Amino acid sequence: MASINFIIRNNKSTKPTTISLKIIWTHRNELVYSTGIKVLPEYWDAKNQKLRNKLEVADIKDKINAELYKIKSFTENAFTELKFGNKLSKENLKYQLDIYFDKIEKTKKVDSFFDYVENVLIEKSKKRVAKSTWQTYKRTLELVKLFEKDENYKINFETISMDFYYDFLEYLEDTHEMNPNTIGKQVKNIKMFMNTANEEGISLCVGHKHKYFKVIREDSFQVYLNEQELQQIQKVEYDFDSVNDRVRDLFLLGAYTGQRISDWDKLNEDNIYEINGIKCFKITQNKTKTDVVIPLHPFVKDMFNKRGFTAPKFLNKQKINKRIKEVAEKAKINEEVKAKNGVNKHTLISSHSARRSFCSNAYKAGMDSLAIMQLSGHKTEKSFLRYIRIEKEEFASRIANHAFFSITTK
Repeated sequence: MASINFIIRNNKSTKPTTISLKIIWTHRNELVYSTGIKVLPEYWDAKNQKLRNKLEVADIKDKINAELYKIKSFTENAFTELKFGNKLSKENLKYQLDIYFDKIEKTKKVDSFFDYVENVLIEKSKKRVAKSTWQTYKRTLELVKLFEKDENYKINFETISMDFYYDFLEYLEDTHEMNPNTIGKQVKNIKMFMNTANEEGISLCVGHKHKYFKVIREDSFQVYLNEQELQQIQKVEYDFDSVNDRVRDLFLLGAYTGQRISDWDKLNEDNIYEINGIKCFKITQNKTKTDVVIPLHPFVKDMFNKRGFTAPKFLNKQKINKRIKEVAEKAKINEEVKAKNGVNKHTLISSHSARRSFCSNAYKAGMDSLAIMQLSGHKTEKSFLRYIRIEKEEFASRIANHAFFSITTK
């Protein structure tokens, strides 16, 4: 248990001096906190931790001693709760005392992400940061609220996880047509919200501290796998129907159909139809509620043959996003990407990369943009063209065979 005592810094002072609360729980952890109560040191009984029974302080003695008793009791309880909740720190203990002494506004629901961010963090920062910065906080909060509503994704401290991260990034890019750098600013603010909640003892959740919960950059977010790299992944050997075998096949299903991960579980034998002699998936996309018909790619046919005409069992998104990096590493997808400090490409691959790979590879192969958009669910050509990853040299190769460049001159 901590040592909790009241002290007066200058016992020889002839003027009223502040009584401070001193809390020590290890030789490196000590907090001294002003109670705001002032007394003449000559009337302070340090041993018994109260005002002396003197005629000169008779009219205030009982009131001050009672208040000191309440302060100490509150501190003991706050210390115990923080300790057993694994939240104990100087900052968190000070925060609890600040609440007791009405130095900060109490929130009605400290366990609510939105209430905390809106009523405490953003309002508290209003006078401490530039107006433009404060407005970005408000905008980020607004976007998270829209995401919760549009995607039916319950937001609280516990759900700010890697699943949230990947879904939120895709939502901002698809629905709000944001570029990666703008998306990165929203991620940065969310990490700040969560870190501050940790520091103030409001939340223990640390999903935002995952090594892949990153502030994205232009060159690291838009990762896709070309046809050669997809074939490398196909050739990786795993025990049949092991977790990584299923992850690999699920990812490739996404890469050869252009569907979001939320629709991967629909890419199964029950949704295969023969249309004009061609086998196709026929599904209704979860997000857009659009009916799409997707011809089966040769890989998809081979995969179903391998699995006895049954689809790989679906896994949760977080497991897929973790394991596909392992698969890509084993497939030697090790090109260095020009991200912060430089990282290997396999560390940046996620379920989102499958859909981007489909769009980019189909476009490079000459498929019409509008046809790809019909399958991928992109609403505008502007967002689609920003989504695909085509180098200038690849683009030149793609258009070189166009009739325009075949005109002869006399």
